Amino acid sequence: MTDITSILCVADKNITGTLDKTLQDLALPEVFIEGAKQMTLADKQGFLGLRPVTKLQENRAMLYRMKVPSAYGAGVMNHIAEATDLKTGGRGFLLSQHIGFVNRGNLDFDIEKLEQFCGKPAKMPPAEHALVICIVPRGVGDSLAEAILELGVCVPVVFFGIGVGPRDRLGLLRITIPVEKEILWFIVSRFDAELVEKTLIARARLYLPGMGFVYTSYVHAPVVNLHLRHGKRAHAASMEQVIAALDEVKGSSDWRRFGSRNEETAKNRNRSRGIFFIGEEEEVDIFRRMAIECGAGGATLSNIEMRSYSNLDYEQAMVSHSRQLCDIVTSSAIEKKILERLQQGDLFRSGKTYVMKTIDTEIPSALLQGRMVASAGG
Repeated sequence: MTDITSILCVADKNITGTLDKTLQDLALPEVFIEGAKQMTLADKQGFLGLRPVTKLQENRAMLYRMKVPSAYGAGVMNHIAEATDLKTGGRGFLLSQHIGFVNRGNLDFDIEKLEQFCGKPAKMPPAEHALVICIVPRGVGDSLAEAILELGVCVPVVFFGIGVGPRDRLGLLRITIPVEKEILWFIVSRFDAELVEKTLIARARLYLPGMGFVYTSYVHAPVVNLHLRHGKRAHAASMEQVIAALDEVKGSSDWRRFGSRNEETAKNRNRSRGIFFIGEEEEVDIFRRMAIECGAGGATLSNIEMRSYSNLDYEQAMVSHSRQLCDIVTSSAIEKKILERLQQGDLFRSGKTYVMKTIDTEIPSALLQGRMVASAGG
């Protein structure tokens, strides 16, 4: 099968119409869409206009997950960024991940249109950013988003899902763990990933069983949303515009990192695999039960929509089909068992739409050590 890259784009609701038309120009055969919100800080006047108040603000957005031939990945992202003016502060972000495994039959990409709008094939730049993903019980996300915004490293993105698996093995404790989850994304410099992880672990007490989970993967992110704060502009250029200009002059975002990556600590981080399976609800249920039988600790489920932009008619392209996403983080050994069971089973033989990808991830050692201490103390 053609080498495939996964591109993820979070777009403010005000530009999703433009993005839809752009994807139709590219004739992408499969795009998966999910509702989201970007969290920012808003400066507002206090009572009687006396003391200014800073409050957390939600901005509606949509997450687009798309697959493209790897040779056109950089070109597709550049075309999307230009067509939607995505680099304007507050509009969203773009990132790409290499897919380790895909099984879905042949996707019919329109190479002629990809070359027309994205230029000739080009090599994908290296992964200079980290995507930190934190899964917590619903209601905890606001405090975590505010803590990261106060650090000034990125704009958090929030989705909603359902946790399945580990609650069933916790006996009486299971009634205290909400099934509804908030999934938070933080796209930061590689050097700031450890700082963000430690902040999340301490603030959400992730070292305690049932409080949540955090893991990190490394991505190429040509557009990152740095519009952290809304309020009255005091200068001709916004801080986000100044930062973007300096990034371009210096050739990377390393100059604005908060932390430093300790190479010794990096060597000791727990390497794992992120497994993402997309399909219809019944097939996703079969998959996640099989994965747990193979030893996976649990899964997070999200409801998404599938669209095909390869249709010539715009209204036909906008027709959505319900799908479900199953997200599992586990060891390489368990991943191998899951892949073997999939190849032996019938999920990939029915001719329906199934998508699976596995990516390299890291679990912070502070999370695992904290849980070991908590278990010993209990």
